[in-house]
Amino acid sequence: MEKNPFPDLLIDSSEFLECISGRQKCPKCMKSRKYYCYTCYLPVPEVADKVPYLKLPIKIDVIKHPSEVDGKSTAVHAAVIAPDDVTVYTYPCIPDYDNKEKVVLVFPGETSLTLKELAKKIGKIPDTEQNCLKRKFDDIVNDNEIHQNKITKFTDTNSIQDAKHDKTSSVGLKPGSKEKVISDINESLTNADDCVSGKNLDNCKPGIHTNDESTKVDNAFEQEQYKIDRVIFIDSTWNQSKTIYNDERLKGLQCVELKTQETKFWRSQRDIPNTYLSTIEAMYYFLTEFHEQFISSVYQGEYDNLLFFFKFMYGKIRTLYDGGDNLKAYKDRKK
Repeated sequence: MEKNPFPDLLIDSSEFLECISGRQKCPKCMKSRKYYCYTCYLPVPEVADKVPYLKLPIKIDVIKHPSEVDGKSTAVHAAVIAPDDVTVYTYPCIPDYDNKEKVVLVFPGETSLTLKELAKKIGKIPDTEQNCLKRKFDDIVNDNEIHQNKITKFTDTNSIQDAKHDKTSSVGLKPGSKEKVISDINESLTNADDCVSGKNLDNCKPGIHTNDESTKVDNAFEQEQYKIDRVIFIDSTWNQSKTIYNDERLKGLQCVELKTQETKFWRSQRDIPNTYLSTIEAMYYFLTEFHEQFISSVYQGEYDNLLFFFKFMYGKIRTLYDGGDNLKAYKDRKK
């Protein structure tokens, strides 16, 4: 095992996880957990404000085999880090996909396409002013750390929607206080809403004004929808995955295959090539290719933190197993 498996990726430091000495209760199910709850997909309270949060450009559905152990599933990492965009279902529960033309399934096979081939087949949305505006809006959200974990850090009861309706002014409030932080979040949410609706473009960041602003801004989110808007991953061993893949409810979906990356997973599966990735690795490499093929030709690490827990666990395994080279998974790959 490598000392640093992802030297070129922009993954946040996980040193704070090493400081967790014991287990804590999940704030939702109250079960004892170490780093995150693998049934509720929440980080433990001690680190909830430090765990990375990601907004993804496409919705992800995970169909998990019932025999897959929750505590060992890497799909859980994505549900914790990108809770607004990742949903985990336990088979035989599969959602209805009415518009199958906008959904893809990541699974290797004779009819599978690479994302490059898929983009060539169906075309992609050009990098219009509307898309630039959407990304500028995302910048506003990210700059102010507006997401559920951060707001939860400062208030036990306010949801994002509650905060948006609270118009309390921040003038005269003590810097760094709970009230000041919540007020600043409210203000930035209000400004962002006005920006997207075209009501108050002066509050937006410089350089995002366009001709016929209100029409273009009103349509920004709709036009940001790509020709595929949902991707399905099967979370199971290779042998188990075939049962889910052959389910009638998934028939007719275009399959996508990831061919060029090799796994760094420590779990051994017999007679499986190195290009068969763990679920979280597959999600990450799918998103980077999706970004390059459908959003921008230049990927700048937008989704690197999806591997945050994977990299941390990789390091723990490497330490526990004296470098990890004697693990069966790595021995098999050297053959």
